[in-house]
Amino acid sequence: MRRAGRRRRSHFDVIMMSDFRLPGGTTSSNIEEMKAQKRAGLKTGLMHLPGSAGKNGRRLNRKIRAMLDGRAIRLLPRGSRVSCNTLVIRHPRVMQRRTRPIPRIKARYVHMIVNQTPRKDYGSKHGRLVYNIRLCNRRAKSYFRKTPVWHPIGPLVRDTLKRKHQAALRSIKLSPSDWVNIINVNEWRRNKRPQKGSTIRIGRHSRDAYVKWPSGKGDMLRIYPDHERYQIRVLGGAATPRRILGKLPSNWTVYPFGSKSPKSFLAGLDVFVYYTHPDCVEAFGRVIFEAMAVGVPVILPVAYKPLFGSAALYAAPSEVQAAIDRLMENDVLYEQQVERARRYVEANFGYSKHLSRLKKR
Repeated sequence: MRRAGRRRRSHFDVIMMSDFRLPGGTTSSNIEEMKAQKRAGLKTGLMHLPGSAGKNGRRLNRKIRAMLDGRAIRLLPRGSRVSCNTLVIRHPRVMQRRTRPIPRIKARYVHMIVNQTPRKDYGSKHGRLVYNIRLCNRRAKSYFRKTPVWHPIGPLVRDTLKRKHQAALRSIKLSPSDWVNIINVNEWRRNKRPQKGSTIRIGRHSRDAYVKWPSGKGDMLRIYPDHERYQIRVLGGAATPRRILGKLPSNWTVYPFGSKSPKSFLAGLDVFVYYTHPDCVEAFGRVIFEAMAVGVPVILPVAYKPLFGSAALYAAPSEVQAAIDRLMENDVLYEQQVERARRYVEANFGYSKHLSRLKKR
C-alpha cells in the first residue's frame, strides 16, 4: 500500500537527458531520436542538464523548444519524480558536474551515449580533458541507482577509448554495439541534382573550430583547391582556414553557422568533402550522412571507412582533386554513388535502427 501523501511518479517510455542548449550535432541527434520516438507512439521526457557553466547561454536551443508539445514530448524540471523504461544520457559530460537538485529518475535501463572522446584531441599535448570516465560513471550510478551501459557513437570513438583509456574502461560497462546517429532519408532527399555548370561546387558544413579543419596550408589547399574550376562553399564559418591560409582564396563562399538550413545548403552542392584535424577524433560526423541523405556524393579520409563503408569515397589529401574530377566527368558513376549511399544510410542509420535498440537490453 502506497504511503499517504506520496505522489505517484509520472512514467515515460524514454527520458532523454542532455545539454539542450548546444547548437550543433548533439542537438540534431537528439531531435531525430525524438521524432522517431514520437512517430512510434512513444512518450518522451526531456531533462536538461548543462554540460558546462554559462556556455551557450541559458535558453534551450530553439529547435528543441519547437519539439515540445506537452504530450508526446515534455520538458521535465530537474527535480521531477519520474520513471521510464529507458533513460538515454547523451554526452557523459553532463555527468561531470554535480547538479542541484539531483535528478530523481527511476529507470529500468540507463544508456550513456559517448558522442565525444574524453579529450578534445590527442596531439602531443594530449588535448584538454572534456570529462572523466570514472567520475561520470560513479555519478550516474549514484543518481539513478543503476550501472549505465556506455555506448560509443561510432567505431572511431570506440577505438580511441580502447587505445587511450584502457584503465578507465575497466570501471564501466561498455556495450558491444555502437549508438549510431539516425536520420530520415526521405525528409532530406533533394528533388534533383543541380544542373552542371562551368565550375564544380565543393561544400562542407561544420562548426568553425580548429579540430574541424585540416591543420596545414598544404593539405587545406589540396583538399579545397584554390582554382577557378572549383567553388568552395562553407557553412559554419571559416576563421580557422583564414588563419591557416593567411586569407581565404577568392573561390570560397562562406556562410555563418546557422545562417542556412543544412538541407538547403547541401542541395546546391556537387560534392561534399570533409576532412578534419589529424589529431582530432571525429565522433561520428553527422554532417556526413546528412549529405548522403540529400544525394550528394561524399569524399572522406579512409579513417571513416569502418563507419560509412561503401557509402563514401575515400582519398588521401593529395588524391581528393582527382576523385572529385572522376565523379564529375562520369554521370553514371555519380548516380551509382548517390544511390549506394542512400541505401546504406537507410539500412544503417534509419529510424527503425533506433527503435530496435530501445527494445534491446
